[in-house]
Amino acid sequence: MARVVSLFLPRWPTDRLRRKSADAALPREAPLVLVGRDGRRRVVAALDAQAEGLGLRAGMAVARAQALAPGLVLRQADPQADALGLERLALWALQRIAPVVAVDFPDGLVLDTTGTEHLHGGEAAMLAFMVERLAASGVEARAAVADTWGAAHAAARFLRSTATVVAPGGAEAML
Repeated sequence: MARVVSLFLPRWPTDRLRRKSADAALPREAPLVLVGRDGRRRVVAALDAQAEGLGLRAGMAVARAQALAPGLVLRQADPQADALGLERLALWALQRIAPVVAVDFPDGLVLDTTGTEHLHGGEAAMLAFMVERLAASGVEARAAVADTWGAAHAAARFLRSTATVVAPGGAEAML
């Protein structure tokens, strides 16, 4: 039976930017917002956990976000750099985790791990390794493994656990 991992990176754009920027212009404690455009409006394209904790959300006007959160750090969103970073992360996963890896743009990877779990000490250990390794690099991640991509995708994005193993044949009950 096939086993598929969905690796969800809920804050990929801001995590990637913080990892790339070693300068003091992006202090860890300051809320970070990436700015995009919706027609002529400047909108919040992505935000980190601190900004979300202040009540900000993706899609809101940047002017409103600045009014709600003084001290907000603004940077221009760069979807091309985000996609390139995901491609590099996919290569890492290909070398370390599974022989079949694809980018699940804009915020994750999908891995076919059928028959590879024993190389990592089981599925739970494999998911824990991925999540912990990314956390050590400053990237928030949640992972889930299931029989299908859809079930793994849903579990990674909507269950509260950082690492979820959906038992073989258990996708319907999980959903």
